[in-house]
Amino acid sequence: MRCPECHALNESDTAACTSCGLLLLNAAPKRRAEDLAIKRRRASDLDNAECRFCSGAIPSNTIRCKHCGEVVDEDFFRERATRLRSRINYASWVMYLFGLGALLVFRPVGVLSIAAGLLLSIAYYAVPVEPPSSPKRREKRPLLEVLKQQLKFERVAIPLPALRRKKLVFVGTPLVAAIIGYSANLFLLQEPVNDILRENASFRGMEVSAHYQYWVVPGVVVYDLKALSFRQTPIDVHTAFLEFAKTLKDKRYSRVDLSYRGTKKFSIDGASFMKIGTEYANRNFDYVLYAFPKLIRPAEGTKPMQTAPNDRDALLEFHRRWYGQDQLTKTVANGL
Repeated sequence: MRCPECHALNESDTAACTSCGLLLLNAAPKRRAEDLAIKRRRASDLDNAECRFCSGAIPSNTIRCKHCGEVVDEDFFRERATRLRSRINYASWVMYLFGLGALLVFRPVGVLSIAAGLLLSIAYYAVPVEPPSSPKRREKRPLLEVLKQQLKFERVAIPLPALRRKKLVFVGTPLVAAIIGYSANLFLLQEPVNDILRENASFRGMEVSAHYQYWVVPGVVVYDLKALSFRQTPIDVHTAFLEFAKTLKDKRYSRVDLSYRGTKKFSIDGASFMKIGTEYANRNFDYVLYAFPKLIRPAEGTKPMQTAPNDRDALLEFHRRWYGQDQLTKTVANGL
């Protein structure tokens, strides 16, 4: 019989063509499935290529030869490397932008996010642009050319999300930032104040709000005295603040503002605030009581502190200026 592929003449009982190796059938297939299987087998026999490095038989769409491990399709390797670098680049910029925003709310999260962006940037430049060269086809190129090609900044080729997802991102990002900011203010500042007020019965009825400046600036702490009851005396108000300084004596801040009902009255620099907490923990009461008025500065727009004849009068003047001039605190003011 004659081969339908190469038209070579073969004997009637031959199973395969002696010229091209095509499988021959002596009888027509009984089922269509058998006919399709034969066609697929013949197509796979033709869909073969030869590796240009080791001359091994490989499929025509192979990227890397299974025999010698060489990259056969270099264009596909370059396209895949470009895609991967673009995604890493996109992720690194997202981490950088998120980290800069998180620095205003919660500094550790921002630092970790920026560090992750830096690691992604390093991974971006570590992804090889060109296929790895083997000893069989190693080409000597100038080092400057290799570095210029490897350090090339690829364009981000990832499409933006659909409109529905855009709305989710635009609405969800501020919401997540607000939740993180609220949690930072609550757990790092407000909860320690609440614990202090609950532990001492003399603080019952006193309300204090502690938060970062504008609730987003972590370097400045606002200690806002919201309300007092008839039980409190100036020494109770002072002791509550000293307990707060003792709790945060290991934290570094640039400034601590003392406010009354949302109005800033005084400020203390961060180093003095840490020293107050440390001295109070060491039970140095003379320092935290009588040296305290020398460490505070009146808020801008208010008149400076008057020179008192002694340290005790200076401390009383501080409390009078802080909250004692309010009509709601006449009971405490009378104790001054």
